Amino acid sequence: MNNKSLLVTLAILACTSVQSVEQYPKLTNNYDDVVHADMNELRSHYQYTKGDPFARYANGGKLIYTPKNKTPASLDSINKPPLQGFVKATDHLDMAVINKFRHKHDADTIYYIVKDKIAAIKSKGHLDCEYKLKLDSYHGDKYYHSLKGLKDSYLSFTSSNGYNVKPFIDEKYLQGFIKDKNGYDSGSIRVLIKGRVLTLSVFDCSQTKGKEQIVKDLTEWAELLIEANY
Repeated sequence: MNNKSLLVTLAILACTSVQSVEQYPKLTNNYDDVVHADMNELRSHYQYTKGDPFARYANGGKLIYTPKNKTPASLDSINKPPLQGFVKATDHLDMAVINKFRHKHDADTIYYIVKDKIAAIKSKGHLDCEYKLKLDSYHGDKYYHSLKGLKDSYLSFTSSNGYNVKPFIDEKYLQGFIKDKNGYDSGSIRVLIKGRVLTLSVFDCSQTKGKEQIVKDLTEWAELLIEANY
């Protein structure tokens, strides 16, 4: 390149630089420092998807990050209004009555009983074969963005334990199943509330309600929970 061409090239670069600064007055020469500062801020809150070093290039070139140490809402902080016609068992029964039915691994389970059956339950002294709803947080403190991906494992588990089972709803925040075994109907529905998976279950061992009523009660209660928390 001769000296004349070099001078012309330098002149063009100089004009481009001046034009950029005039057009974008916030543009400075500390670009690298800004980028590193932004990335350090990002790393303080997020990490690349575990086990996938190329996750940042996935999804059409969009960056994919997983929140660090993100925990769901605590069970205590979630509003849990009872379905119409039901009441919280601990508000009306002694713990001795509830504990006769509750298994050791159900320590955090909340039971809801039919309000009109309170006297009968007190009389017999236990919850066996009562039409009742229960609420659990089986998935603990793991944060979930969606319920997708949980259905197949649940269907496999229940089928392997002798249940005839099929889903009646399968959405991002709701996932319900109706089951029967040895002539007895039962059902459950998962509800995603602020990252926490809650499971509502009912077992009709008295055989007085039927599958349609089970599905109705589970669906209405799940929708009630969502409305109360969003």
